[in-house]
Amino acid sequence: MRAGLSIAALLLSTAAVAQPTSAPGPYIIDIRGVMSGLPSGSPFHAVLPENTLVPRRGFGIGAGAHIYLSQLGPARLGVGVDVARARGTATTPAPTSTSPSTAPAAPSSSTDVSAASIFRTDAAVDTATTITLVAPQVSFNFGSADGWSYLSGGYGTAQIRGTASGQLSGPATGSATLVRDQGWASAANYGGGARWFLQEHLAVGFDLRFHRVRGTHGLPASRIVALSVGISVR
Repeated sequence: MRAGLSIAALLLSTAAVAQPTSAPGPYIIDIRGVMSGLPSGSPFHAVLPENTLVPRRGFGIGAGAHIYLSQLGPARLGVGVDVARARGTATTPAPTSTSPSTAPAAPSSSTDVSAASIFRTDAAVDTATTITLVAPQVSFNFGSADGWSYLSGGYGTAQIRGTASGQLSGPATGSATLVRDQGWASAANYGGGARWFLQEHLAVGFDLRFHRVRGTHGLPASRIVALSVGISVR
């Protein structure tokens, strides 16, 4: 929340000093690389041996399209949608080790089947988390056609999917992949960003967005923070 308020203050202060010669728009298409936080709690993964590493952040790609409708006070009103997908992976070698980019999964509940009966503890376990975000939004844009900042928010949907692969401990043998799929859940989003035009039809920009994903199918609600950086065309 503090990060969101700080960004809002920065974007609004930038808009206050801008003297636009023409309005933002009339439309924009974004293509960006995405870095996103990932939920790392045990409910988002299949039953795992104790201290198995799971990814805490993922990388991927996003795209969006927005149109700008009318002036609303000092801002130009826009509507659009952003879509992003990010994936993170982690490997727990044997013996188990830790690294700064990953975190141990939380212990499984007492009602879960014993993790030792699923994966061998003397073999590596690979985990992955994939998140897909669809974020319709209404935006308030401040600046000119040469570049503008914005604040936006909306209501969309998200999917979180976790997988774990390892060697079965018995009675079956060989490798197996376990999947924990949340399915699609509603998600509110809010955030902001900016675009700067290098040429008439080409800009660079960024977006920082907070997603609050509703709990579903027995999984808890989660908050996802995603940063995207890339290019925009119009």
